[in-house]
Amino acid sequence: MAGTTSILADKLHEYPRQNVIDGASGGIATVLDNALNQNGGVLQLLHRYAGRTFCTPGKRLRLEARSYYPDYMGGTGLDELWMCCTVPIVTGVIDTRTKKAPFREGEAHVLAADGQVVSLQDLITADPNKVIGEKVTTFSKKLFGNPTWPIVSKKFDNLNPIPDHLHWSKWEVYDINSYDNPGVSASHYHTTAMGLYSFVTKEQFRACMKSFGKGEYNGIRHLAPHVMMKLDDGFVMPNGVLHSPTNLCTHELHVTMDEHFLAEDLTLDGRIGAKDAFYACREEDYPKARHEDWDYLVEKFDFAANQDPDFVLKNSRPAITAEEFKGNGVDAKWIIYGNFLGDQKCSILRLIVAPGAKTVFRPECPTMFHTNGGSGRVGKLAVRYHQNMILGEIYPEIGFITQAALSNGGVEIENTGTEPLVLTFDFPQNAHSKTPGVA
Repeated sequence: MAGTTSILADKLHEYPRQNVIDGASGGIATVLDNALNQNGGVLQLLHRYAGRTFCTPGKRLRLEARSYYPDYMGGTGLDELWMCCTVPIVTGVIDTRTKKAPFREGEAHVLAADGQVVSLQDLITADPNKVIGEKVTTFSKKLFGNPTWPIVSKKFDNLNPIPDHLHWSKWEVYDINSYDNPGVSASHYHTTAMGLYSFVTKEQFRACMKSFGKGEYNGIRHLAPHVMMKLDDGFVMPNGVLHSPTNLCTHELHVTMDEHFLAEDLTLDGRIGAKDAFYACREEDYPKARHEDWDYLVEKFDFAANQDPDFVLKNSRPAITAEEFKGNGVDAKWIIYGNFLGDQKCSILRLIVAPGAKTVFRPECPTMFHTNGGSGRVGKLAVRYHQNMILGEIYPEIGFITQAALSNGGVEIENTGTEPLVLTFDFPQNAHSKTPGVA
């Protein structure tokens, strides 16, 4: 199947040598079947990188030094790795070569059997039951109106804590692990601001917000308790709660949407204007007519959720053994598990496979995975953990286990190297008939 012509505007910014298959041009079903056959139902996903003008890269995404600052990004560095997102993201960055936002920025793409790349969403649309299965298809159609992968998997890698902010509708979960943060001591002091102290009054919060952009600093994080995040455990962040995440590299999952309100007007990376604070608020969550109406914001703000004295107890997730996947040289742990906000939102599973060990992996639901260490294979897809990756090159670390693979008995995972093979799996909403971690 022919791909696009080599028009820069129609190339993924990280992979200028790869043609992008047009999912609307016909023949996409054949592309899907060839991709499924190539690796036994496992799709190889590309690393998709992005940057934010108000953030500085922590340089833990394992790129070689020169690749963190592409010359076409106007000085913005790459501080985010988007591993599985079925919609383009919006960072505000403009590609200086095209004078436009990067083509399909952050959107998940699959390496096709012929070396071209194709959108994961185009493959889902071609045959949702083969890729994401009937259950996820039904759920995503109900939530979004069309079949899609209903969660986003990404890594945030910032040198400094990002602005204190909240999401009106978007929940998210964190896996801050030792693999993404080599050399960090277990007694580190990298903290995340969460909510507001119980003694903060509505009037104090209002005064803080009304000073946004008018003085040296509006001081919002002075009103927040700070929590030291434990490496290799998980944490849940419900929507509506202020948070200023740690400056460690964070593996994060959230529902497929992107919206936020920035509550902080100064960080170590620069100033934020009052208009920019509302830039990413969706109209359905926060009407544009109320932007910079601080009295309205205070009345909308959920003080009960932000001042819950048991917030950390309710939302921390100490890693627990995943008995159903453990054994024969395989250690398995749930990093994110249980219910929150009323149901099973998502889950994260980590497998550590000893050298020479193998296992048949057949979860109930399709799953995205990434490699945290070692080398081996998942189905027929050979995977290996890399250092000093060069932008423009393709590395086999990230994959998607489809329903087609699960319907065929699952996939065999084998450690073919001399070090532990570490794989992390991200599951969507309602993936398990029995919620992990719930008795």
